[in-house]
Amino acid sequence: MLFEILTTGSMLGVLGTSYYYKTNLNNDADKILKIAENCGLYKKDEKIRLYRRNFNKEKKFTEYAFKIPLGLELKDFQDKYGKFKDGLNNRSVRRIILKDFKNLKLDRTLPMQIQAILNNRVRQNKEIEMEYDGMLIMRVYDEGMPAEMHYDDELLKKVKGWEVPIGVTFKEFVIHDFEGLQMLVIAGMTRYGKTVFLKNAITTLINNQPENVKFTLIDLKGGLAFSRFMACKQVNTVAKNCPETLAALEAIHRELLARQEHFLANGWEDIGEAGWKERHFVVIDEGAEIAGFEDREERLRATHLIGEIARIGAGLGYRLIFATQYPTADVFPRQVKANTSAALCFKLKNSTQSLVVLDRAGAEDLPVGLKGRAIYQTDREQLVQTPFIKNSFIDIKIKPHINFRARSEGTSAPFKATKEEEGGSYITKFEKA
Repeated sequence: MLFEILTTGSMLGVLGTSYYYKTNLNNDADKILKIAENCGLYKKDEKIRLYRRNFNKEKKFTEYAFKIPLGLELKDFQDKYGKFKDGLNNRSVRRIILKDFKNLKLDRTLPMQIQAILNNRVRQNKEIEMEYDGMLIMRVYDEGMPAEMHYDDELLKKVKGWEVPIGVTFKEFVIHDFEGLQMLVIAGMTRYGKTVFLKNAITTLINNQPENVKFTLIDLKGGLAFSRFMACKQVNTVAKNCPETLAALEAIHRELLARQEHFLANGWEDIGEAGWKERHFVVIDEGAEIAGFEDREERLRATHLIGEIARIGAGLGYRLIFATQYPTADVFPRQVKANTSAALCFKLKNSTQSLVVLDRAGAEDLPVGLKGRAIYQTDREQLVQTPFIKNSFIDIKIKPHINFRARSEGTSAPFKATKEEEGGSYITKFEKA
């Protein structure tokens, strides 16, 4: 009898699964067409048409290719991302799990157990990717991305050189290479992963390029986020207020102009041709505070200096990471916006802020309360789950690079500490580099 029950249950499971996938594919295609129509994504009598459909069993997604009317573009559909996602997840589905039949108890409740297995319903959690290659490509994933991703040694092994881990998509691991994309803008509401990602990037670069990386860290939220990096030999300055920020930026600007003259004198086009290995990262956490400097002259000067780093710094070995939780048009220096090569955008309050960062709405539709979920934009867009890095992990990685030294406030010039042994004691001498 047990064999008959299990055999019957297995057949029901196979048939149920087959029916689920068949109807699910049809329903999703119909839903996409209907949502597009309801959102006004058509021109006169011409609507989007399904051209092909492929199911990838291994990665659990269905790829749909749609022919779209002339006059519509990818951005029109991306702007309706939230409506497509909610429409595809508007009901629960029956899901029969075969292994549940192995746990059946042979007692009087057996019929109820079987009924519970057959009536099992789960809430849908489908995700969507969109791109355009002559047709609108929509990939509908049966399951969403992981809700969290931890930064560990295995992840650190996946990046090299000037790469930092961005995170994972539905199907791949994503990195940002600062040799190819020298500027990165980061935006997002507080507590959604912006500062964690900055610590992720700094830790990665110190670990992988300890002799070649330099940092000027500007933390206008009091300096607490970057405090653990202050004693690292790779860090020139941690600026925490307006005077320190201006001093740090002025020092970088002088160094930048001197380097430019040196390159010109030697006929070098950029740092690659010069053969220099050093890269100087300027990391600004909370750029909105600069726009809020009380003194107008100081505000304009700081904005100008950041713009100069963005405008001419890349070829001279400078890398800029500009982060803010208040992305408005007056927060982003014009040159930063014009020269931005990549953006990482966590959840934002509204579509206006999203437009400033991504040039389109969408970041406001990222899931509420899901930390680390972001849109990574280069020449294409990817929805990613960024890695969470623990402070204890950071401390382990930067400990070998801690260097006791004197620090001159308001300057980015590094100092070196040397020790000389005399009669069993140590005398510390401080020398300017």
